[in-house]
Amino acid sequence: EDHFLMLELAIEEGLLKKEGLNYVFVHDQIQNAAYSLIPEDEQGCMHKKIGYLIMKHSPDDKIEDLLFLVVDQLNRGKVGKEKCESTELAKLNLKAGKKAMSEATFLRSASYFEAGVGVLCDGHWEEYYDLSLELHSLLADTQYCNGCFEIVGKIAAIVLSNAKSLEDKLPIYIYLIKSLGAQNKHQSAIEIGITAVHELGMQWPSPSPDKLRIMADFVKTKLRFEVMTIDDFLAIEEMKERNKLAAMKLLRIIVYYGLFTKQEYALIALTQMLQLTLQHGICDESCTTLADASFVLLQFKDVDSSKRLAKS
Repeated sequence: EDHFLMLELAIEEGLLKKEGLNYVFVHDQIQNAAYSLIPEDEQGCMHKKIGYLIMKHSPDDKIEDLLFLVVDQLNRGKVGKEKCESTELAKLNLKAGKKAMSEATFLRSASYFEAGVGVLCDGHWEEYYDLSLELHSLLADTQYCNGCFEIVGKIAAIVLSNAKSLEDKLPIYIYLIKSLGAQNKHQSAIEIGITAVHELGMQWPSPSPDKLRIMADFVKTKLRFEVMTIDDFLAIEEMKERNKLAAMKLLRIIVYYGLFTKQEYALIALTQMLQLTLQHGICDESCTTLADASFVLLQFKDVDSSKRLAKS
């Protein structure tokens, strides 16, 4: 009751105003002045207390609406040394970051993922592997969207040195390759893509064969599609092997950046994608592969072959 009397007094003094059930400062400068009266060494504890009080007294059906407010307060608070507390805060930041991503506010989501990474306890990769991987991976994703490519590189180095499986590394490889490509470092992007393809068990010719050999392999493979009927093509089963699907995604990126550097890279990758489709089944990337191959043939003035392949 005394607290409400103090609030009413502040309204009479013109410092606060009431909006519905809420009390708000009439001006940002007044809020800043009031905040400055709190001793600096007590501010963190105050924010932490406010965050937990909001969580404690909010109905279950309202806590999602107050998620950003709660996490913002806790992030400004003083994190305790208890492992469980820091882990719970990391999980809350992960949840807030995902919500911000769903609203396409990538700067805000990146700040939550970064805060989540920052409060992870020592040894978190061993003890909280899934949480650590998801926070770092989503941070790389949002920072790529924000154009912070150098940060993506630093995050990628951390994940690639701690990830337990190639499946966990794959999204990071893709963010890293795209980040390098966005900086016009196409050669580096292709080299990382080839490294990832090798890890998937795929062969990449080294040293690269001469252009005539590369073109001959491409033509030989595309001829197998040209002679196929519609029924033959529809009879190709769906690609299901995870490694092959991952390889198709990586090779698709190599094709794209290869067109900016050396067409030999694009042709090698296209040939491998066509071969994977024939040997292991069709997937989304198979369709773009046929379109790309048709485009390449058009560049070589082979209009008839381009049309036949496009109809596959």
